[in-house]
Amino acid sequence: MPVTWPSSRRWCLLHCPSKIIKTHTCKLLVVAALAALPGTALAGALYIYEMSSASEAGYGGAGMVARANDAGTAFSNPAGMTRFDKPEILAGGVGVYIEANFKPDRDNTTVDGQDGKVNRRIVPAGSFAYVRPMSDRLSVGLSVHNYFGLAIDWSDDWVGRHSSVNVAILAPQIQPSVGYKVNEWLSVGAGAALTLGYLKDKMRVAPLFGQEGNDGKLRISDADWAMQYNLGVMIEPWEHTRIGIRYLTETDLNFKDAPDVSGIDLPGPGRNFDTLDLGVTMPQTISAAIHHQWDDKWALLGSVGWEEFSKFGKVQVGLANTGIHTTLDEGFRDVWRFGVGTEYKYAPGWEMTGGFSVDSSMSSDSTRPITIPLGTLYRYAIGFKHKVRDDLTIGGGLTWLWEGNLPIKDTGGVAGKYNRASLTFLSFYARWH
Repeated sequence: MPVTWPSSRRWCLLHCPSKIIKTHTCKLLVVAALAALPGTALAGALYIYEMSSASEAGYGGAGMVARANDAGTAFSNPAGMTRFDKPEILAGGVGVYIEANFKPDRDNTTVDGQDGKVNRRIVPAGSFAYVRPMSDRLSVGLSVHNYFGLAIDWSDDWVGRHSSVNVAILAPQIQPSVGYKVNEWLSVGAGAALTLGYLKDKMRVAPLFGQEGNDGKLRISDADWAMQYNLGVMIEPWEHTRIGIRYLTETDLNFKDAPDVSGIDLPGPGRNFDTLDLGVTMPQTISAAIHHQWDDKWALLGSVGWEEFSKFGKVQVGLANTGIHTTLDEGFRDVWRFGVGTEYKYAPGWEMTGGFSVDSSMSSDSTRPITIPLGTLYRYAIGFKHKVRDDLTIGGGLTWLWEGNLPIKDTGGVAGKYNRASLTFLSFYARWH
């Protein structure tokens, strides 16, 4: 027998705007909107290292803003572009394998349905970067990537279908950048990333107020342009040591759409809904890292970072032409990141890389939404580089991103946990220099 409560709450969101500020359950639509990236289904936070550059999969994020050893620095730290004395191109692809299965707690779940299984398990993505020195002090660059977001897709009959069956928020970016060498030990850089934000959400709607029949469908989608600024500093206090610092600005994506509902009988005005406004924030971030060349073979890397995901959890919501607006606070927390890594030149023309990092969770067991399985994130990475000839280097990387078991307390009558949640990134790239 269908459970009507989750859907009646959603009908209230769409038809009774005066209750928005009173109704905790309007988060069902909003939370379902918070996810994305072709190729990813979950993460401790929504900035994904491996999608900014194909070479990142071999490091697990360790030392990212200090390495500046390929054209990917055009995004990771624009100040690092001043280290190049000739043009370079970096291009590659990343394949992502998703493991995230939801097992409901049947004793505390009132919704009928199947266990949650991710439909898309393998998804491809790619990145491109270019650096060109203009003089001894000035360099310019370009980066094309999709660094922010998540996406996830379930079967139409899973137990959490009234929260979502398909949700994504994509944020591909094109970023021109410039770097300037102030003196022998200090460089600065900046980039302006033109961001195309895209939101899509689909969910099933149970018959309302005790009506019999099959679930209906609800859809919402929109796109929005925004600009995110990228500021970097590179310090080289000693010959074999460099320190990088990067700041990404906060960026707002203002999505608007009138929900499209079909397949069920609705009271009141029917399908002529007002436009729903969703203001989503890409959080500001601060990152610092160090790269130290220990000897001719070994280099050591370390990094630390902070991301203001508490701001991401505060979603601006309103209905057009009603004058009613509110902020929904999902209770998300800021994220801290720590990483260590190494580079090892074990033979002429060959180098191995490795890294480990930890991202704190932006949600707890009590605030974790069923549509975004989030927890503490552990990255284990290994990679290689091979200099084929003087102007060509190829490489690849493997990152295993582990989140483990993630309990879901109660979301729309559904409780349970995600079992052994993880992502695996496999990349391959080429550098022309």
